[in-house]
Amino acid sequence: PTGRVHDWPNQGICCAPMVDGDRLWYVTSRGEVACLDTEGFKDGENDGPFNKEPNENKDEADVVWKVDMMAQLNVSQHNMCSCSVTAVGNLLFVNTSNGVDDSHLEIPERNAPSFICLDRSNGDVLWTDNSPGGNILHGQWSSPAFAVLGGQEQVIFGGGDGWLYSFDPKGDNGKSKLLWKFDCNPKDSVYKLNGATRNHIIGTPVVYDGLVYVGVGEDPEHGEGVGHLWAIDPKKRGDVSPTLVYNSSNPNVVIPHKRKQALDAAAGDLERDNPNSAAIWHYVGSNPKEFETTMHRTCGTVAIKNNMLVVADFSGLVHCLDAKSGTPHWTYDMLAASWASPLIADNKIYIGDEDGDITIFELSKEQKKVAEINLGSALYTTPIAANDKIFIANRNRLFAIGDKK
Repeated sequence: PTGRVHDWPNQGICCAPMVDGDRLWYVTSRGEVACLDTEGFKDGENDGPFNKEPNENKDEADVVWKVDMMAQLNVSQHNMCSCSVTAVGNLLFVNTSNGVDDSHLEIPERNAPSFICLDRSNGDVLWTDNSPGGNILHGQWSSPAFAVLGGQEQVIFGGGDGWLYSFDPKGDNGKSKLLWKFDCNPKDSVYKLNGATRNHIIGTPVVYDGLVYVGVGEDPEHGEGVGHLWAIDPKKRGDVSPTLVYNSSNPNVVIPHKRKQALDAAAGDLERDNPNSAAIWHYVGSNPKEFETTMHRTCGTVAIKNNMLVVADFSGLVHCLDAKSGTPHWTYDMLAASWASPLIADNKIYIGDEDGDITIFELSKEQKKVAEINLGSALYTTPIAANDKIFIANRNRLFAIGDKK
């Protein structure tokens, strides 16, 4: 009933489901976390605690439990909820998509959680966190990641304020337990509706060989813009951003983060290197003065294999870097926007674009384009490899590509 600010027209489910045994978990575009019985009602049972299905026809879904984040947690997602769940043991992690109102100026529920942990068996809320709070820039459409890093279990969330947050998955007596946080934007970057240089995080953080990798981006409807890609050491604690901001009125005290611009030189703010920085490298392109050698905003997640990192940006460039050093190997211009993440399978790179092309490269330090195939309409999703096939979805078809048996 609240309209397009919470439920953008003509959109479907914006997440990938997670399946384990006879249970499936997913997040609806309307901000519901749901658990389904994969056998539906064909098993002759109405699994609960949810038992209010409108009917129990054999082809209907059997909902095991459902958490309405708007009704139960006061979340106000912007446009839609877009988060794929992550689970560890019996813990289920979700980014709520809490965001701004239809004016894009106010955050109607700044005290609502941005990150939550649920009991995956029954949907009970185990802990919540609203660290982005009043600093949310737009929406929060990233998905969480999990890894054991430095001997510590960590669940890592990309925030709508442009910060990356790591928590102890188990929390602390029903509350979140922050391990570290990292500002993924320069402190003097500015957020505004047109021409912003400060971005938030849409892609999923990736863990590879003990480091965390993430890029920043923005709602594609807000256009292209400058981007940043980071490699981060997850073993440090506290604020591990590259720099800290102070004010000349009290130059020895770190000032709180400010939503639109963390560092305002006109107000007497100043910046110093953070001795506790976890930044390993920072990539803005090999030559940001040139379009084809610039890292732009990205909606995607990096893919890494054999120490080669691949990411596509919204401006249509594919970047291949050394994962350890951030040194660029090559870039390629697809000549069309890319919303998706690359897939690396069988030492090939697959990436789609808005023109409907799937471009295939060899996984190599030299650019080796294998093929470019048009699938008829825009490709917004990431290809998936399973059962000796590549699965690719465009706007209206799902393709399974492989050798005919």
